[in-house]
Amino acid sequence: MFNKYYQDELVFLRDMGREFSAANPEAARFLAEPGSDPDVERMLEGFAFLAAKLRQKLDDELPEFTHSLTEMFWPHYLRPIPSTTVIRFEHANKATAELKPLQAGIEIDSAPVDGTRCRFRTAFDFDLLPLELSEAELRREAPARLRLRLKAPEKLTLDKLGLNTLRLHLAGEPTVTRALYVALLRHVRRVTVRKGDGADDQPKYELAAKHIKPVGFGANEELFGGPGPSFPGFRLLQEYFTAPGKFMFIDLERMDGTAAFEEATEFVVDFEFSRLPENMPPVSKVNLQLNCVPAVNLFKHDADPVRLERGRTEYTVRPSGENPRHYEIHSIDRVYGLEVGSAEEREYSPQFHLTRSGKRDELFFHARRRPAITGTGSEMQITFLDPEDPTARPNVETVTVDLTCTNSTLTSRLDVGDVSVKTGNAPIFAKYRNITRPTPTVAPPLTGDLHWRLIAHLSLNYMSLLSVDALRSVIGLYNFRARIDRQTEQAHSRLLEGVKGVRGEPTSILLQGTPIRGLDVELTLDEELVGGEGETFFFGSVLNEFFAQYVSLNSFSRLTVKGAKRGEVFEWPARIGKRAIL
Repeated sequence: MFNKYYQDELVFLRDMGREFSAANPEAARFLAEPGSDPDVERMLEGFAFLAAKLRQKLDDELPEFTHSLTEMFWPHYLRPIPSTTVIRFEHANKATAELKPLQAGIEIDSAPVDGTRCRFRTAFDFDLLPLELSEAELRREAPARLRLRLKAPEKLTLDKLGLNTLRLHLAGEPTVTRALYVALLRHVRRVTVRKGDGADDQPKYELAAKHIKPVGFGANEELFGGPGPSFPGFRLLQEYFTAPGKFMFIDLERMDGTAAFEEATEFVVDFEFSRLPENMPPVSKVNLQLNCVPAVNLFKHDADPVRLERGRTEYTVRPSGENPRHYEIHSIDRVYGLEVGSAEEREYSPQFHLTRSGKRDELFFHARRRPAITGTGSEMQITFLDPEDPTARPNVETVTVDLTCTNSTLTSRLDVGDVSVKTGNAPIFAKYRNITRPTPTVAPPLTGDLHWRLIAHLSLNYMSLLSVDALRSVIGLYNFRARIDRQTEQAHSRLLEGVKGVRGEPTSILLQGTPIRGLDVELTLDEELVGGEGETFFFGSVLNEFFAQYVSLNSFSRLTVKGAKRGEVFEWPARIGKRAIL
């Protein structure tokens, strides 16, 4: 962006200078002559650079104010949205495989890109299962059903497996995954688990539809860093638009019943549907994957040490490494330094932070993000403050800055299978590879009026959201990719147009004999504009969580989504915060 300002000013000086000289030869006759003196050219380029900085500043719309306020309440909004992918794990030695619980935060590197490996970390806890999905068949004749056949290693019988929850990743094209999503979470009549090959005479047990749970909405299942002071509902909207694949997981609970299938190494799961979604596409085992987890291109990284200089107030934070442009700062995690003449470590706190210690000798830093002067992405400037004298340099010589970084645009050059290299904290008993192409990194909206629009939402409450315009406005803030990608912008416009109506009706329910006041929310969506029945249900599921976050502690929300064209109705149970009542 800055390069455009610079080129505009340089062209203006050269072209308009000639015109001005022709119109005013007495005042500026030398502007009309072609430049050959390198010193003069250097001066013109310097003037163009300064004028470009001034123009960029004028167009920024007071970023010092809006960015500071946004950083306090919605820090995620000023950070780049990193690349995401889905990684499938497998046991390295299937003969000795067993169920292994794995924690979130496992780091996996990519193949080198211009000499730098892009690092991804897993976002969910999950169980690495020693199971193979050998068959997935969708039977359309009534009653429609989806049959999954799963096998354990020969030496590991089901009674020794220790299976409690079966997690499935819905993989493939969005038309397939969204149809499976609504079918499994809304149209399942019952689930039957059978021993062996699934024959009718084999031992079995049944599960209800309530034992199928969506994944990705929990507070411990976020992708882009800790929620901090940010409203969790906004995080869900951001993830829906930039990383929808993280929600394409379901958990089938109560699978411990398979332990009764003694000496068996194989079982069958039948999902029986009340109906299938319209235009249900073909389904194969490629579309249902085991041992998968979303991963995000975020990792801890050091900055080059900042040496404080007298008379200087602002410093550029530069990620360390041979190629600093291969890294973009996502967040500043810690700032500290050693006091002059002692070994005492001094911590710096963010200047605009809601939790300050209040100590008189507390030191502060203020960081702001701006578009990178060269290349793409953003860079960060940091200022150090002494509360006793804001103009003084703190009594610290060198400051250390701990960062969380992304690999910026490097990830756009990765493909399926490129993220597969072990790191120090990756399990040695497993192998892994990404099964989806990493999504592109998206820059935060650092210019324009988006921050003013976001700040305007400080006045929003639950009732003020119950209008089509207000709801569209909030939804529209979080599709960052629509600002830079034409196809995404068109799909986003159709989605917003598909929000046809929203209304709220005060109501009450009895909870353990106590009346609770709340609101029934009815949302009307045009299924064709939103993207079909599956996308309508998926979008409604995200909005259900979003509305639940807005409800006060002693109230509830209950969402109903109605289709404007086909009349399909989706209902969710009443919610207080994150807890289902019914």
